[in-house]
Amino acid sequence: MHRNNIVYGLIGIAFILISGTMVTAYAIQDNVVVGSYPRGIGIDSQLNSLYVANYDSGNISVIDSKNMILKNTIIINEKNSHPTKLTVDTKHHLVFVSDKISGKLTVIDGLSNKILDSKKIGQSLWDLQINSNNGKIYVSDLASNNIIIVDSYTMEIITSIPLKTSPWSIAIDHKTNNVYVASGDSEIIYVVDGTKDTIIHSINPGVKPWGISINENTDILYVSSWDANKITMIDIKNNEIIYEILIHSGAWLMDTNQNNGITIISNEHTNELYLISNDYTQYKSISLMDSPQSIVMDPQSNTVFTANPLSNSVTSITYDDGNLKNTSLTGDLNTNSLDDNMILEVLNGILKIPSNHDVDDDLISGLLKNVGITGEFDGNEIANLLIGDYNKKIEMQPKTVQVPGWTTELASMFGNTDDYQIPDKINCDDTSFSSIRDIDNVNAYDIWIKILPICALS
Repeated sequence: MHRNNIVYGLIGIAFILISGTMVTAYAIQDNVVVGSYPRGIGIDSQLNSLYVANYDSGNISVIDSKNMILKNTIIINEKNSHPTKLTVDTKHHLVFVSDKISGKLTVIDGLSNKILDSKKIGQSLWDLQINSNNGKIYVSDLASNNIIIVDSYTMEIITSIPLKTSPWSIAIDHKTNNVYVASGDSEIIYVVDGTKDTIIHSINPGVKPWGISINENTDILYVSSWDANKITMIDIKNNEIIYEILIHSGAWLMDTNQNNGITIISNEHTNELYLISNDYTQYKSISLMDSPQSIVMDPQSNTVFTANPLSNSVTSITYDDGNLKNTSLTGDLNTNSLDDNMILEVLNGILKIPSNHDVDDDLISGLLKNVGITGEFDGNEIANLLIGDYNKKIEMQPKTVQVPGWTTELASMFGNTDDYQIPDKINCDDTSFSSIRDIDNVNAYDIWIKILPICALS
């Protein structure tokens, strides 16, 4: 793992977040009300059809993805149906729906919007993805800790792969046919050979993986964790963590547009989307009115759709992927973007540490957390960066500055300046007049010249 790059990435993003310079993308948004508690979402861009699995109302909403109009509602033929997630076979225009409660897999004809088949294949089905290369559907079963592999043409189970921990989200690399399975209750991502349907190895992402997505152009696996404060990026060729981006907790799921390489992650806590560039060093945030969970991107346009369970709605967001903000993930820390007040607050805590003590990692993390930054840090490294940057700023401050003319005009509004000798320069190191005790016998101009931050403004 490239520790320095990760440290700089965390701090760089944190300072961007704190100093308010994180770019918010302009986006056109539109909403459609759907059934109760929409959990899954998928798209067939050739049919301009968006499919939404409504968990509590037991139906599938079909939306015109171009005009954001509800076209149809498909009732799942079961009294206690809880459609959970879905995947779309765009070659044959079929929609496959999992059910967390009944363990059934349902297939829908996307052309007629009719249910073709429904079959119990497991106990508690969650995520599912179809490999368009071979027609295999990979389904995670939360209760049995299995990955169930189904033939999409016959709806017959091909095999099941037992796992040591509960499977959660699934992503497929169509270049290699490898299947990645995130275990939401442990720090494990299983890698499955999609040809032999056997586990090759596993990856430890350092968090409990919640959502995963693969950029097949760069061979990067993106990992989100709902209770962690970062997005992790893994080089799947070397199975190595290469970068981490600091975010707020609450990241849910993600999707990658393989045509433009943009990856988008939803955050239900902050009501926003994170848009990450193809080279994973630039990003934007998109603020939403609703709390997003599942998302799907239209591969043919700059549009992403979110399922919003708390508002029973789906949102269409057309985004601009230009002018992304550099995250400063590599190289030296860009200290010009640091906020002085934040540095002073952290330094104030550091100065209270006895000089014969090292700066403890947990302590520096606690100090940074007070100003809104969370994560794991090397205490001494961060302290040296902050102190060094602040000393540079002090050294750059002028020793003396010319008194600007506007101070006279301002002071004349509060008193007579005719009998006061106006100085040409101010000594920035002079603290002898830091307090004014005899307020009744001091000239108004004398007050203003002493309290105005002339040195700072210069």
